[in-house]
Amino acid sequence: MKLYQKVQENQYGQMIGIPVANPLSIHLVAENLCGKNVKLHDLSATPLSEEHFKQIWQCVKTEADRSCWTYLPYSGFETTDELRIALYNYFDFKGTTHYLIEVSHRMVGWVGLINQCPADHVIEIGNVYFSHQMKQSTASTEVIYLLLKTCFEQGFRRVEWKCDELNQPSKRAALRFGFQYEGTFRQHRIAKGRNRNTAWFSILDEEWPELEKAYQAWLKMDNFDAEAKQKKRLKDFMDLYIK
Repeated sequence: MKLYQKVQENQYGQMIGIPVANPLSIHLVAENLCGKNVKLHDLSATPLSEEHFKQIWQCVKTEADRSCWTYLPYSGFETTDELRIALYNYFDFKGTTHYLIEVSHRMVGWVGLINQCPADHVIEIGNVYFSHQMKQSTASTEVIYLLLKTCFEQGFRRVEWKCDELNQPSKRAALRFGFQYEGTFRQHRIAKGRNRNTAWFSILDEEWPELEKAYQAWLKMDNFDAEAKQKKRLKDFMDLYIK
């Protein structure tokens, strides 16, 4: 039985959840995160250099079309000033930690740790912009691994992934990264003047040790060929390590 399923009986004969080992509030300690092929630059800790800004702007302005912004809360950026303001204000996600994603010494996207609930030890990976330079790449998987690792190492009990129910690529990505689908909140939000039903996914702290083994096995050098193509999928290792 999973820990989240365990219950106990109180003095009134009612069933209640088991105590949490460390119930005090926790707050994310933001820092730059470094992986084998990816580096995440914490925007709140490191001033954005002009060179890094030029690189991320190059990604934005060379998108084939505006479809990458459909399910994000903004509709893209027409000018460098618009992008600067968004980055400076963390895209209007208050109380969040946002990272620029660096691969091969170039900025190729951004991602946030948002909707932090310190009292409940819950945090969400969101506002994900994997540019055309990194979509469906091994880099995107390592980005998620670094974020999950730091969240669970810092004591979070639950990491969430939420997206528009109609955002099929995001839903597939959540499952590929090891999140479990929990259900859909109907009429959850009004997004850009439209109804949004929101699909919810999560990974729990008790699930992370086995999932981390799968990520680490996937990340090993011998799982990639000379052209940096994966030999085995992350799911193959999940099937091996997760019971």
